[in-house]
This record gives sequence, structure tokens and C-alpha cells, in this order.
Amino acid sequence: MTNSALAERTETRQVASPAATNESTAMLTMIQRAATDPAFDADKMQKMMEMYERHTDRTAAAAFNAAMVRAQAEIGPVFRDKFNAQTNSAYAALESIDRKISPVYTAHGFSLSFGTGESPLVGHIRTVCDCMHEDGHTKRYHVDLPIDAAGIKGSVNKTGVHASGSTYSYARRYLTMMIFNVVLTNEDDDGNGDKAPGLGELMNEWIPKAYAANSKETLTAVWQAGVQFSQDLKPTDKQTATDLYEALKTAVTTRGQQLSTSEAGDQQ
Repeated sequence: MTNSALAERTETRQVASPAATNESTAMLTMIQRAATDPAFDADKMQKMMEMYERHTDRTAAAAFNAAMVRAQAEIGPVFRDKFNAQTNSAYAALESIDRKISPVYTAHGFSLSFGTGESPLVGHIRTVCDCMHEDGHTKRYHVDLPIDAAGIKGSVNKTGVHASGSTYSYARRYLTMMIFNVVLTNEDDDGNGDKAPGLGELMNEWIPKAYAANSKETLTAVWQAGVQFSQDLKPTDKQTATDLYEALKTAVTTRGQQLSTSEAGDQQ
């Protein structure tokens, strides 16, 4: 997204905003005039204030909904750039989702604020997200997730702090995708086998190979072969090509750090 496009969108919101508030301004002016009249009935004043508040609430909600439609229309699919060796599946990291969609939704006046709440489900954590719009409307979302303390085989593999942190990370990712209807790509070749065959093979074969490498020499060989494979795909979408490279790079870098840590431990 170019700076000029962002500036144009911002200018459009600033121009449209006064027109949208003409009726609210007129109502507020009428209330202010009535407030200066000693003979004006207090009950009528209260009713006028309630009417004004309902009007501003409806106006803000309408602006929220309209901006959400525009934001979702511009938010493209997010590439699954991480691989979970335990579940043998690819996923999109929270930072990858944020990097792809936050410039879009903030340009449309949205911001997200996360917190926690009390879950009615035993052993679950409730994560809440306030999706706020610049025109004043806020919509709250929540998700209740079980505490992520055990591995795929059911054995406890995290401390309480790590388990809570992992659960919050999952929740933030799912809530963000849910709010803006984010679609993830490269599952079953993203349904685009004719356009860019082999995307699924890169995620389901080469990236798992990187995480399974038991030496730096093997990891280097996987990196070289995987890069060559991704280049041979020649996807028509340049962003897809970049995402492919970055996903493999992340896997190799992560595994390389794990191997270095393991070697350091063996030497002690």
C-alpha cells in the first residue's frame, strides 16, 4: 500500500466527517439553546439528551460497519509462514498477520486492544479484544481457550507462565483473524495448483525437513534445495514468492538456533 493511497484515504475520511456530523451538530446546538432557557422543562431536556446520545451511537456504529466493509475488502490472504512439527501443520504467526493487515485496518480508523476476562469454562482462559473505531464505536469480541500446558501426546511440557502466554498468543491470533475475516493461504496448494503448483509441497515437505534436520550440514543442504525448489515454482505473484522464501528462511533460522543451543549444551 503506497503512502499516496493512505493519504488519499485519510483525506477522504476527513472530508466526509463534517457532512456526517451535520445532524448531530444541529441537535447539539438545539440542546445548548434549550439549556439557556430557564423556562425549559427539565424532563424534556433529559429526553433530548437521550435522543442525541442514541443518534450519535447509531451514527458511530454505522461508520464502524462501513469502515469494516472497506477494510475487509482490502485485506488480502495471509501466508502460513510457520510450521508446527508436533502437529505437522503450517500456520501464520501473529506478527505475520499483524504485518500484513494492520496497515489496512489502521488506515480505516480501527485499533485493537486486548485484555482478559473470567471464563465460565474450567481450565480455560478468556481473552477479550476491543475493536475500536475512530468515530467512537467499539465492538468487543472474546474467545475461551483451554490452557495450553500439554503437548500433542498429552504430557505437560510448559510452566504455568509459558502455558498462559501460549494461550494468549493463540487467542490474539484467532481473534484478529476472526474480526477482520482473515483468510490463510497455501493450504492444499491454496486451491491454485494451476497458478503456482508446489506451494503445498514446499510447506509440507521442505519446511518439515528443515525442522527435522539433525545437523547444520543437513540443514544447509535443505536450505539450498528448498530455495532452488521455490525459485523453480516461479509463482506469478511476487508477494507469494517472497512469502515462500521467508517461510523457508524462518524454518531454517529457527532450526539452526536450536542446533546451536544443543551443541553448546553438549560442550558444557
